[in-house]
This record gives sequence, structure tokens and C-alpha cells, in this order.
Amino acid sequence: MNLSALKSPPFRSYVISLHLALNGFWAQRVIIGWVAWEMTGSAGFVGLVAFLNFFPTLFVSPLFGVFADRIDVRKGSILSYALAGILSALFAGLCIFGSPTPIFLALFSFVTGVISSANHPMRMSLTPRLAPAGDLPSVVAITSLNFNMSRLTGPAIGGILIQTIGAPLAFAVTAVTYAAPVTAIYFMRPRERATPAQAPATGYLNQLAEGWRYALARQHLRAAVIFAGIGALAGRSVLETLPILANGVFGQGPSGLGYMTAAAGGGAAAASIFKAVSRPQIPGEFQPQILAMPVIIPLLVAAFAMIDDFATAVVAVAFVGATVTLMSISLQSTVQMEIEDQYRGRVMGLWTTISIGSGAAGAVLMGFLVDLVGVAPAQLMIGLVLAVVSILVLLQFRRGVSLPDRR
Repeated sequence: MNLSALKSPPFRSYVISLHLALNGFWAQRVIIGWVAWEMTGSAGFVGLVAFLNFFPTLFVSPLFGVFADRIDVRKGSILSYALAGILSALFAGLCIFGSPTPIFLALFSFVTGVISSANHPMRMSLTPRLAPAGDLPSVVAITSLNFNMSRLTGPAIGGILIQTIGAPLAFAVTAVTYAAPVTAIYFMRPRERATPAQAPATGYLNQLAEGWRYALARQHLRAAVIFAGIGALAGRSVLETLPILANGVFGQGPSGLGYMTAAAGGGAAAASIFKAVSRPQIPGEFQPQILAMPVIIPLLVAAFAMIDDFATAVVAVAFVGATVTLMSISLQSTVQMEIEDQYRGRVMGLWTTISIGSGAAGAVLMGFLVDLVGVAPAQLMIGLVLAVVSILVLLQFRRGVSLPDRR
């Protein structure tokens, strides 16, 4: 396993602190989904709440990507984590001492989505500068493993918190976890950019357009962004609406939701470990198994239409989590290894917009289709349509995307 980045004290400290915050983040996602289902019993509302959490990414992440290339990302990261903790604490107080309505829950999900959208390009610009430039593949592998290990433990923690202390106090617990990265980043001094920051005089919108042109003009960056969008649209349509499956289909309650979300995290963690111990990725390379993921993921979604057993559904969720994560890590590594520091914030803002924004679209699409036609038909429709779209996109890129030489 490529662990060279852990030799850097700032990166090591950040990984540990971020793991605490990520557990709080994933636990909170479970809590929000459960509260949304308890309030309304509507699959459409569960999907809408997930969509509102991701929707700001479509617009806010690109804008903050420009800020990440222009400002001190260390201070920007501190501010974003602090705001996330404060907002969670305020909503916890509302739940404990008041009676939040579905509108308040939807608003909370939206505002936390805005904060997360600002945090993504800041975090992705900061982490490569916490270790030597030559350790970038190790940085990507370890941060991805950290992120997905928290997906394994965080949802389980969320389910346990709901059962033991209830959702209001559970929100309060998640608020405290954001103090860890705030404290760690405050004492860090990241290395200077390898290339100078863009001069603000060039204009905000001009910088945004320049960053996007930089990404879309490069064959592998363009392909990675498109494939990430397709995979997220399909896979997240299931992963972001698990309360519908856990309770609406199988009647397993919060513990069943915890099992399903933990299974998704377990699959993601397994994929992260596999990626970390596998052959190092070469810049400008797409491995054949990764090119297959945009087709495999929609077919897995369609397969859910034929599952009527909870244990089988848990296994299937684990496979979805694994395939989505394997594709995401590989494509993100491609992007991170091909961009220069001065464009990193803007390109990663675009990456976040596509990968997370597509997940938001998948969640709300699945939720409303379930209300219209039922769970199994919705899964079948989304899976088969996106599988066909993926095949068409892959055929378009078959001559332009480089494959590794196996000789």
C-alpha cells in the first residue's frame, strides 16, 4: 500500500481529524434521511431532501473553485468546517427544544449542502499541499480510503445514535465532530503552490471560464468528468435513497437502514483498499475495468428490481458502493495527477459539480419515480436507460481514450 504521504506530519494530522468529521458527516446523512421518512412517509420527500443537500454543488462548487485558486485555502477550509459544525448545533437545538417541520428539515439540508459545496474544492486543493508533490498518488489513495472507511463506520454510528439517544441528540453529536479538522488545520502550514495563484485582476468569471476550458480541452480530464457523472447518476440513485429500501420496501426500521448504509460503506472501503494496494496508476491512463464501471453500475441498479430479500439487497448495496467508489477514486486520481496547482481549485470544483450534482439528480429522480410507478419499476427504468447511455458514450470515446499497454 502506498503510504508515503503519511510521513508528512501535517497530512497525517489532517487525515486523523478529517476521519472524525467524516464519521459525523455520514452519520448525519443517515439521521436526515430517517427524519425525512419519519416526518412524511414520502419517498419523494426523502429524495428531495437528498437532492437539496447536493443541489448547491451544481452552482456553488465551481464558484468556490475559483476562490480556492485565489485565496488561502487553509483559512477557507477552517471557515467551512466551522460553519458546518455551528449549523448542525443550531438544528440540533431546534430539534431538542422545538418541533422542526419538513420545510425546516429541507432548508437545513440545503444550507449544509451549500457549505459542503464550498468545502469540496477547498479540501481538494489543500490536501495535495500537505505532503511533498511526489506523494500525490499516495495522498489521493489515502484520502479516498479515509473517506470510504468513514462511510462504513459513520452510517452504523448514525443508526446506533438514532436508536439509543434519538435523532435530536444525534444531530448534536455530529456537530461536535467538526471541531477536529478546524483545530488540526489551524496549526498547519501547507507547502506553497507549485505554480503561482492566478492574479485576481483577470476577473472572476474569466478565471472560472479559463479553468473549465483547461479541463474540457484535455482528453482524459474531459472523459473522466463524463464517466464520473454517469456513474454517480446511476449509483447514487440507490445509495442516496436507502431509507426507501430499508423501511419502505423491507420494513427493517433504523437498524435496517444502518445495515444498508454500512454495507455501502463496506463495499466502498473494500474498493478503496483494493485501489491502494493495486498497481500505481499512470498519468494519462484509463484501465479497462474502470471503463466498464459506467455500464456495470446502471445494470446493478436495474438488478435491484428483482430482489425481494433483505439480505440479498444488503449484498447488492455493497456491490454498488464498491463499484461507484472504485470508479470515482480512479477517475479522481486521473484528474488530480493531470492538473497544475494553479488550476486545481477550479477543475476540482467542476469535478465536484458533475460527480455530486449527478448524484443529487439521481436521488431526486429515483424518489419521484418511486412515488409514480413503484420501487422496482423505477430501479429498472433508471438502470436500463443509463446502461444504454453509458454504452453510447463509451463507443464515442473508444478511439480517444488511452488504455494501458499490457505487453
